[in-house]
Amino acid sequence: MIITQEQLVIFFLIFARIIAVLLLTPGFSGKEIFSSGKISFIFWLALLLIFVIPLPLKLPATPLLFFFAILAEFIIGALIGFVTQLLIVGIEFGGSLMDTQAGLSVASLLDPSTGQTTSILSRLLRHTAVLVFLLINGHHVVLGSLIQSFRAIPLTSKLNISEASGYVTSICVDIFLAGLQISAPILLVVFLIDFGFGLLSKVAPQVNVFQLGFQVKPIISVLVILSILPGMVELVLFFLQKSAGDLLRVLYLIRA
Repeated sequence: MIITQEQLVIFFLIFARIIAVLLLTPGFSGKEIFSSGKISFIFWLALLLIFVIPLPLKLPATPLLFFFAILAEFIIGALIGFVTQLLIVGIEFGGSLMDTQAGLSVASLLDPSTGQTTSILSRLLRHTAVLVFLLINGHHVVLGSLIQSFRAIPLTSKLNISEASGYVTSICVDIFLAGLQISAPILLVVFLIDFGFGLLSKVAPQVNVFQLGFQVKPIISVLVILSILPGMVELVLFFLQKSAGDLLRVLYLIRA
């Protein structure tokens, strides 16, 4: 079998979009999966999609046009992958708010999956969100959206990156919304604890409420998290399902 130049060009265009999507997708972007396995999966997926997706009628004629075509495909994939990753970041942000208010932020650990130092509850919520994402077959949704993106936005087609990137920027507010809604119970409980300690310091000034707070707030916060965890999973599920609608909107806006 002879591999033509046109087939190589199409393969690399497909490869650029896929690698941008999957390297930002929850459950696939972490370091739990070794790099050679990721590259192998992306390689074979790009090879199979050559026989599935509509092929372009006109290919880049010069190396410079080929470079810009690769860049455009990578940007499309990055926008799709960023939308899927957006609410995971918001949920992780909610965990960091909990840790800060509960006094657990001092117990930061190195998260091997991201290579960054994260707090305990932030790491717990991130893995919970990724687990829910996999349980609801979110990875199937991402792969299905990836294949549909090649039909909605064919290779080397004209793009409208400005409107799509503007919409992605506008939905970044969901990071703070998701974080605030998830951390709201802990914020309320810690506020009531601090209010009670404030009254205690007025009634009994000899009590060291600052030191007492480091002992009480983490214990109560953990108990509250364990009690609201089922409802928190439902909230995570709601935000992940919302991201599917945002993903379809981004695909619609990218089309010129």
